[in-house]
Amino acid sequence: MANPFTLIVAGVTGAGTGGDLLTLSAPASTTTPYVDLGSLTLTISGDGGGGSMSFDVIETKTPGGGPWWRSGGVYDNARVQFFDSRYSATTPIFLGFITGIEATLLENGLGSRATVSVVDADDWLQRTIIRNGTTGIKATSYVDAFTQGGTTSTDQAHINALLARVHTQVNDATTRQILDTSIITGTKRARFGGAATTIGAQTFKATTLQSALDQIAEAAGGTASVQYRYWIDGDGRLNYGPKTAAPSYANAPAEIVTDPASVQVGSASTVTRLLARDLSVNLDHSDLVKGIFVQADSALARYDSNQTFPTAPTNDPYFRTYTGTYSRNGAGLSSRNGPLPHEIFSAPKVNKIGDRGETIGALARATMVSRAAPVRTVSFTIGGSDLAQSGTPDWSYGYSQGYALTAASTYTLIKAWLPDQYVKLTAPSLNLSSTILRIVSVRMQFAQGGGSYSVEYNIEADFRRRYLPNFGRIIGGE
Repeated sequence: MANPFTLIVAGVTGAGTGGDLLTLSAPASTTTPYVDLGSLTLTISGDGGGGSMSFDVIETKTPGGGPWWRSGGVYDNARVQFFDSRYSATTPIFLGFITGIEATLLENGLGSRATVSVVDADDWLQRTIIRNGTTGIKATSYVDAFTQGGTTSTDQAHINALLARVHTQVNDATTRQILDTSIITGTKRARFGGAATTIGAQTFKATTLQSALDQIAEAAGGTASVQYRYWIDGDGRLNYGPKTAAPSYANAPAEIVTDPASVQVGSASTVTRLLARDLSVNLDHSDLVKGIFVQADSALARYDSNQTFPTAPTNDPYFRTYTGTYSRNGAGLSSRNGPLPHEIFSAPKVNKIGDRGETIGALARATMVSRAAPVRTVSFTIGGSDLAQSGTPDWSYGYSQGYALTAASTYTLIKAWLPDQYVKLTAPSLNLSSTILRIVSVRMQFAQGGGSYSVEYNIEADFRRRYLPNFGRIIGGE
């Protein structure tokens, strides 16, 4: 049975088509590297949450020129692509780059086993700098700071402008294979979800692209009262948009149930339902914040009041709580029980003439939207395979396929578990009653035996927010 998976590392020649390292080399090709499938694990994340991959590459005999992994023998931070042909033969389901290689001698003393560590392309956002460039910087200005946009500028317009700046400053083709900053359609340099949100002019210091995107996402979140997320997809394209409400129908390969009587294979007229192992729910209270104090510049305090200058403020303009009324007193979210954990944010130079208190309120709102309640994460594992069934759905690689109810009376064969799908879970004992949650992370563990491949999936559902403590970046003036 053909293997649907392909693993390609830039600059490394494997035995398979296109340099596939999952293809075993011929017995006589002792110097051709290949991956020990049982060592391969990968986590795919849809929220910029830090996907990763690890695998061992075996070279049975080291060639005369040295091992494949020697410094200069493989590209620095080499691009890594993992394909599932059932999903796409041209777009990988995982795109990343090498962060480390640790090699040891094989037992035969002639070759090596190299453990390769990989992070996904989202990490490249921390390795890309946005800056003003060498264009007449004044001695009195912030070093390499720049302001872009105007009063009507949107978050999407700012992202397009930043990516255009990166495209000009980072012009090597290899980097653009990890982060593609070219035009997608029209003037768009990213894939946007949802409507554009007006956030006005923004000031940036020279910083990482991730920091700048954080600033934009936080400003938009404070304005629209929703959580924004961004990540790089398999094509190297930046994706950006708000968290959306769960749909009426799930589109994951199977529903997860806890009642054995509900389990069914599924077909073109019935949904697939499976029992999962290790089904758990976690409520994370560690990052809860229900009140923030903003350290603003005392020299401009007159602009921070909730009254027009010179009238004195009627409350503390620097403190916001989650039960206040936006924008003047707080975030205006629903009340919750429990103590009020506080946090201090440094934002001494809110660059807004006049009502700076409104901007401070936006800082509070962006914080409370994502941190005023515990984050719920649902995790479960499915594994094993049924070699007696290799038709539709094909379970020969584990329970990776199944039928989903994607619309009224419409059952669709879904061929892979992937982030950004929605899964339906029914586990009343865990407060999950036909609950539809978005998949944010899929971890795949491979094993090989009996001539077949088995893939075990560990899936985390519900929204995992990106925790960004430095809200001083929102106003870009520190």
